[in-house]
Amino acid sequence: HGPFASLVQALSTKQIPADDVNAQEMACLCVELYGAAARASEMAEPERIPQFMTPSLQHLSGLMSYYARDLTVCERLLRVFRDYAEQFVAMLNQEQCLALFRASADLLKSYSAHHCSSRVVTRPPSALEANLEEEQSYGDILCAIQLLIHLGTKDFIDVCTADNKGDSGTGINSSQVTDVIFFGLQQILPLMTQGLLQFPTLCVQYFSLVGFMMDTYPEKVCELPYDLFRSLLDSLLFGMSHEDSFVSKSSLCGVGGLVREHLRTGALGRHLAAHGDVFDGCSQRLLREVIFQPVIWDRLEPAGMALLPLAAVDLTRFAAVVSLIAPRFGPEVKQRRVQVAFERLMQPDVLSKVVSGGYEGRMNRLKFKRDFEIFVRDVHSFLVIQ
Repeated sequence: HGPFASLVQALSTKQIPADDVNAQEMACLCVELYGAAARASEMAEPERIPQFMTPSLQHLSGLMSYYARDLTVCERLLRVFRDYAEQFVAMLNQEQCLALFRASADLLKSYSAHHCSSRVVTRPPSALEANLEEEQSYGDILCAIQLLIHLGTKDFIDVCTADNKGDSGTGINSSQVTDVIFFGLQQILPLMTQGLLQFPTLCVQYFSLVGFMMDTYPEKVCELPYDLFRSLLDSLLFGMSHEDSFVSKSSLCGVGGLVREHLRTGALGRHLAAHGDVFDGCSQRLLREVIFQPVIWDRLEPAGMALLPLAAVDLTRFAAVVSLIAPRFGPEVKQRRVQVAFERLMQPDVLSKVVSGGYEGRMNRLKFKRDFEIFVRDVHSFLVIQ
């Protein structure tokens, strides 16, 4: 710890400038050494690693403020925290968890201030070039997403919040952890809508994070400012028809979770008052891009469970969406068959249970899954793609 502590002290007191060549070399060397320790979970007594790492986490995080403009150092720092959280979060005590949480929060704030708001992402021209560019240019974003995923694990939150009793407790509120995760997600969201979803690894990791947050904290998603909420929703709508089944299922579950949260609490009332067609757009894209497409078969259940609450929110508006899409089926006789199929699927008693929150039981889900599969097979039997 000695040379590293001396470096941090010299930087903080401005005895040496951050751009000094010797200081930069020492910083990179220290970060690499701590990175090696963070990956040493297979050693005989791995509990010694948290004892070694914990006193230095805040100093490591502080380096970001001095070298935030150097993307190489940024990525290395993020990788240290990502690897340490991944390898050791299950064995940390509360003091060590809190040290990791606070240092990570500061690290992410410094990183996002310099590398998220002004970052420009270009769409990759081909799949091969996407893979190469992803590895070379966006490793820092991937590390940031993975760090947020690890901070959101139940084990980490449980340990951080244990024995919390307000101001006198030694822990923290779970909301403090989720606030940091949502802060990080908000910083990354604008990037993910500018082209990063075209990169395979980043796409999967992003939806791992979003899927977890949508499933666990849907009420916080609903509280996002509209622009950020819209960006998140657009990424989910993009993911619904993704060729990767994990991405598509996470996206469909996310959309369904949002709508169910609104049915339960009215959480999206403020957004809907200003943008009344939000759910209409979701229904239309779900039908056009997923349910009426061959991709439906590997995501049948999550698609059905996303469609059901969308219909229950406002059956009249949902029927209008169906009428708008019906002409794609060709002759009027086929259009009528589609509408009849929807009427059989969306029974009033089923929708009323969804609205009241009483349609979450296993038997109800199984019944709707069977009914939805019959509906899809019926519709696909005479679907004409125009």
